[in-house]
Amino acid sequence: MSKAGVAAPFCPRVRFSGAGGEVAALAAGDLSSGLAAMLAARVGSSADAALPRAEMRIDLGDSVASAHAAPIALEGDSFDVSRAGGGAGSILIRAGTERGLIHAASNLLEKLGAQFPPGAAPSYPRIDSARVGALEAWRVTPAFKRRAFVSDIMTWNYNFADRLDLHLRHDREFIPWMARRGINAFSYICHAHDRRLKIDEIAPLLRERAIDVEYGGHVLQLLLPRERFAERPEYFPAGDDGVRIARGNLCVSNPDAVAIVRAGALAYVHDHPENRLLHIWGADVWRGAWCRCGRCRELPPQIQYMTVVNAIAGALAEDSNAPPIAYLAYHDTIDPHPALRPLDNVWFEWAPRERCYSHAIDDPACEINPHYLESLKRYIEIFDGRGHVFEYYADAILFCGLGFATPAVVARDLRAYRSLGITSISCLTFGAYSAMAYPVNLEAFVRGSRDPDFEPATTLVDISSGRHPRCAPEMAAAYRAVERASKLCLDYGDVMRLLMPSEKAVRKRDELREAALTFNEAIAAADQIAPSLDTPLADAEKDLWRYSSEVLAGLSDYLGALGEAGADRRIRGKAAIAKVAGAIERIREIDPEIKGTWGAYDLEWIREIWLSALARGLDGDGKPPEELF
Repeated sequence: MSKAGVAAPFCPRVRFSGAGGEVAALAAGDLSSGLAAMLAARVGSSADAALPRAEMRIDLGDSVASAHAAPIALEGDSFDVSRAGGGAGSILIRAGTERGLIHAASNLLEKLGAQFPPGAAPSYPRIDSARVGALEAWRVTPAFKRRAFVSDIMTWNYNFADRLDLHLRHDREFIPWMARRGINAFSYICHAHDRRLKIDEIAPLLRERAIDVEYGGHVLQLLLPRERFAERPEYFPAGDDGVRIARGNLCVSNPDAVAIVRAGALAYVHDHPENRLLHIWGADVWRGAWCRCGRCRELPPQIQYMTVVNAIAGALAEDSNAPPIAYLAYHDTIDPHPALRPLDNVWFEWAPRERCYSHAIDDPACEINPHYLESLKRYIEIFDGRGHVFEYYADAILFCGLGFATPAVVARDLRAYRSLGITSISCLTFGAYSAMAYPVNLEAFVRGSRDPDFEPATTLVDISSGRHPRCAPEMAAAYRAVERASKLCLDYGDVMRLLMPSEKAVRKRDELREAALTFNEAIAAADQIAPSLDTPLADAEKDLWRYSSEVLAGLSDYLGALGEAGADRRIRGKAAIAKVAGAIERIREIDPEIKGTWGAYDLEWIREIWLSALARGLDGDGKPPEELF
């Protein structure tokens, strides 16, 4: 009783299964702490041996009903929220997996007004306890069974303790956000120079949230060690001239070379039983990684690659615990060959990196994407529907570090993929930089992977209020300008890779100039934020948009220079490149805690490759290096 003799309102209590593990306990802890913050009251959580493993209850009254509810069918991470015991009884939360309880808990808190924006702290607004009691029943079945984020291991800069620590600080915030937003898998991409297959330091964060881990990447060059070239050059690919080279993949006509690669892949599976999908990809190049010797010459890249993948898959076929293996449809292999014959434990992984992101993948008005969509449909047919789609909505390299927002494209893409029967979707990320530069796209991806019919415009507004609660209207206007600018830029692959027909270059020069001016509109909108407010995140995004505007203005000038001849071409071209190069000062002004390791370190060396390619383009050789990494 209170001093006035009036009973204090009852505080909810959360119960979870005593038979459950750390995942269920974490879900209950997240739910109770979120409710406590919103109700400004203590909300306890406790284990109850009477509850099933994938069940939680929020008790709203003094009585505790432990009777089992009628069973319901829930698959995967699906979850159901219902009522038990009447008005002052309990809210019953059931999921197909313990992991689904984490997704259900955050979804319940969202319905009460909580927000979980990428790259910012969760928001738990104050509510009256009556709102909890007024919740009505609902059920969620995610549209995609596998919902994954992917990252290059190199972006952790793990050879430098201070840089690794910077990335880990981001991970400790990003991984809980992933779990709350329904992401259930995380994939590491390994490159030829990497000496790690995973980041051990974040393994506990992923494990306690039951986020599946996947290993591999561009590892063929690691599975056939390059130091063996001097001793066994016949294991390695030959160029068009028949000369063996240490670069590239392997000679697939050499059974010993294939056996070495197969053994290395099997070792991955044996040494890392937690791996849920084996990614064995070729070198990350445009062309020329496959063998052109006398025996391999007649085999197209798709068939050479499938030879290796099937060799590994065949060795794994009898092991019921072995993960499936991914065949990467990318660059040389993006178009399927009709002679492909994948084994039953091989899934395609379709990665349309050079598609157009100004239009949705199924937009018939696009001059680029119809070809890619047809490619996907043929892969689905050849693989009997076994496939993953690997998307690039937050790819800082593809977008050359510029800030973009394409929520409507993400929404329509995911609807198209789901309509084709695709149940697995992933998105490439670059740590804190992606959270800073592409927060709208990250949020659109997690919403769409659960329900592709989400509203893109609402996503943009929600991100503004979640990341910038004190200046949401100004930042919403800024994000809308960024979305308009994005549509003008993203129809030719890498933003700084200006290889296109001359007639398109004329049009693109004007569009890039307009995009630069539209980014200035985003900056102007954000400049309306009251000077008295301390808004470091908004300030960082303004610097990013200044960088974006200056780079695009320089690229527009560069395309104009390419239309000139003689000395004018070089003079104007060099001035344009200097403008692009100077824009980096905007990124250098951003706090490393916000831009992360990629913005602080990786962008610095990658930009030199871009600038070098632009300089070569003035001489008529704009082709980028065959291998970026």
